[in-house]
Amino acid sequence: MTKPLHILIVEDSEDDTLLLLRELKRGGYELVSERIETPGSMKAALEKGQWDLIISDFVLPGFSGLAALNILKESGQDLPFIIVSGNIGEDIAVGAMKAGAHDYIIKGNLTRLVPAVERELREADMRREKRQADEELRRSHEELERKVEERTAELVRSNRELEQFAYIASHDLQEPLRMVSSYVQLISKRYKDKLDNDANEFIDYIVNGTNHMQTLLRDLLEYSRVGTKGKPFELTDLNISLKNAISNLNKHIEESRAEISCGNLPGVYADETQIVQVFQNLIDNAIKFCGDKPPRIHISSEWKKTEWVISVSDNCMGIDPKHFDRIFEMFKRLHAGDKYPGTGIGLAVCKKIVERHGGRIWVESEPGKGSTFYFTMPVKTGERQ
Repeated sequence: MTKPLHILIVEDSEDDTLLLLRELKRGGYELVSERIETPGSMKAALEKGQWDLIISDFVLPGFSGLAALNILKESGQDLPFIIVSGNIGEDIAVGAMKAGAHDYIIKGNLTRLVPAVERELREADMRREKRQADEELRRSHEELERKVEERTAELVRSNRELEQFAYIASHDLQEPLRMVSSYVQLISKRYKDKLDNDANEFIDYIVNGTNHMQTLLRDLLEYSRVGTKGKPFELTDLNISLKNAISNLNKHIEESRAEISCGNLPGVYADETQIVQVFQNLIDNAIKFCGDKPPRIHISSEWKKTEWVISVSDNCMGIDPKHFDRIFEMFKRLHAGDKYPGTGIGLAVCKKIVERHGGRIWVESEPGKGSTFYFTMPVKTGERQ
């Protein structure tokens, strides 16, 4: 069975061309060929033809195999290029191969021609398939990147809308809730001793419920403000941020007899108000969950490659590892509200603040052995203080 082959021959000798074609026909090829011998005719042939292979003499009058090879490269076509010459030494042949020729054959040994052509056609097919696969991969990668960008933009937009909704809802709901709470408290003061025990109990439920709802709304408002009301990052001394957080908790610290120690903390680019909030929430949590024993809290920092790792350690009750992820979710509590006050949003706020700064937050703990909360503050090149 004959195999079709479109071949461009760079040769000034018609006799040598006939020998090449005869050898290829013996190899089972059905040939479509064109012989050219000038740069112009080669450029024209490459522009109009769909060639499978180029065979070129090394030296022609006014032209050469290397010049033909350069024209092929300039055309951008990836075609097997075989030099067939009667006057070529080993050094010249090696130089031609380094220049980009795929093989060289001596005209006196044309028995090598068909195997060389078959090999180069196979390799050309493999290169073509690889280019197609690479192109498909590139297109798939671009499509994936496009979808990721669209999805990311959609998520950013959705998060903004959710933050705005949370802010509006929590802000606007406070006033009617405040009115309900005020009137219930007024009823309680005016009629508490004039109603039966069930009515008094119902009033207490309403008062407690509205107070809890107000607390939830305040916390939700605080959470939404992390993204919507954050300030630009400025150089912030974490020692001062920690001092401010401790000052805000002064009464709680005195009542619990807590001892707080710290190492020297770095300066970082951050929203100072939000970093104070992170320290305040973590220290407040440590005090809250220490029970009756005096809390011992230590704050330290460690430089790791491209970020500061800040740690807040305590000697309190500890946390079961199965709850490590849950405690950073909104309104997730591990204990009953009547034993430990709060809405369960403090650590969620910490997580959102830290993530706004490009960092991470996590906890390491064992029940009964205290906890250490870590959060990172990334530092750009040249910003380390």
